[in-house]
Amino acid sequence: MKKRLKYIILLILIFLLTGCSHENHGSLTVVTEAGFAPYEYYSGGKIVGIDIDIASEIAKRLNKRLIIKDVAFDSIINEIKTGKSDLGAAGISYNPERALEVDFTVNYAVSRQVILVKENSLITSSKTLDGKVAVQLGSVADTYLTENRPDLTIVREKKFLAAIEDLKDNKVDAVVMDELPAKKLISKDIKILPEEIMSDSYGMIVKKGNEELLNVCNEVINELIQTGKMDEIILKHTLLKENKGENNIFNKFYKTVIYDGRYKFIFEGLKNTILMSVGAVIIGIIIGTIIAIIRNYHDETGKLKFFNLIAKTYVTIIRGTPSILQLMIIYYLIFKTSSINIVIVGILSFGINSGAYVAEIIRAGLNSVARGQVEAGYALGLNYRRVISYIVFPQAVKNILPALGNEFITLVKETAVGAYIGILELTKASDIIASRTYDYFFPLILIALIYLTITYILSKLVDKMEKRLNNAKN
Repeated sequence: MKKRLKYIILLILIFLLTGCSHENHGSLTVVTEAGFAPYEYYSGGKIVGIDIDIASEIAKRLNKRLIIKDVAFDSIINEIKTGKSDLGAAGISYNPERALEVDFTVNYAVSRQVILVKENSLITSSKTLDGKVAVQLGSVADTYLTENRPDLTIVREKKFLAAIEDLKDNKVDAVVMDELPAKKLISKDIKILPEEIMSDSYGMIVKKGNEELLNVCNEVINELIQTGKMDEIILKHTLLKENKGENNIFNKFYKTVIYDGRYKFIFEGLKNTILMSVGAVIIGIIIGTIIAIIRNYHDETGKLKFFNLIAKTYVTIIRGTPSILQLMIIYYLIFKTSSINIVIVGILSFGINSGAYVAEIIRAGLNSVARGQVEAGYALGLNYRRVISYIVFPQAVKNILPALGNEFITLVKETAVGAYIGILELTKASDIIASRTYDYFFPLILIALIYLTITYILSKLVDKMEKRLNNAKN
């Protein structure tokens, strides 16, 4: 048994450390945050925008296929530093701290940071800007206000659309953001003040020391500016407007689900959520069972001290750290140089996380079986494996089924954090749709109903299995 466990653990460690590493030389991977129209946004089921058109020209010059990744804005620099992506393009402004981590191309667009307020606001300029101000986390507005306006209470949101929702709901007094995306958000309740709070320029970023790619990017950007094509690209995307239509429930459903094929994001998100949940459940059960048996065997015999120590350490670390942190470590550190599918990364991460909780559930179930039955098994001459297989485990399953069911339901909802590394799951799908409809309410309610349906079905299945086991017992 010891030899088998050694081989299993050794194989797992080798797999994780090697990270299935290989490089993709035939493509240019661009990382962005596709909720920042007109620079990057979804249209017709794909990411388009000013930055994407520029990246396409760079890919053509390199004779490479363009791959686009959509992640959280504050993850973009990590994507470039770790080599997960080649080029960062998301309306990124230069600052000395960022320049220490990545290399910037020449500037290609001017960013005017403006103030958005409600129509009846007493704020009329930067001088009267006061109270709570929302910005996108890590944006130029965030940096500027943090350094220059200590008198303000800054509310940092993951997406600028969330900042706009804060303003609509009177949670903040103003929003500071780039003028071009801001123009798409003007409504009868929100206005842009004429005075800019500051201006800056946008560039793209590459990995530190990647002079070859940096030079090509600079050549392409300079050519686009000199020939006037850059102005054409900017004009093309700034003139596009979302058809808002009437503000009723039928039109909201149409905009959220039907228009521009947005149902595809929901289906893709549902598929990835189910894949990650099922895959993680399988991995969690395998890891959890192994860990639980190791610890139970040690408690019974005093053997496997080394493996018991590893098992206890694993459970302590996994249960003591957030799942999103584990996901980031696995993606950015363990699979640092790998181009492994991010859905597989999600399955591994959530499976490893679930394994620790499943292990404790199974261990509690094994310990819940009356000690007298275990002793009776040993008295009949059965060894540990037979006692566990024929006496303890069948009874333990009935005891732990409700807890396991709850763990699996929790796991389905936990997959939502996969969006942080760019996995298109259900929550990410709602973010994508909201970035085009400029309305969080309907997409979030729709996704919530889908989650509720999934968890309700799982709950009923667990209840049915529990009843069948109880009937068999009686």
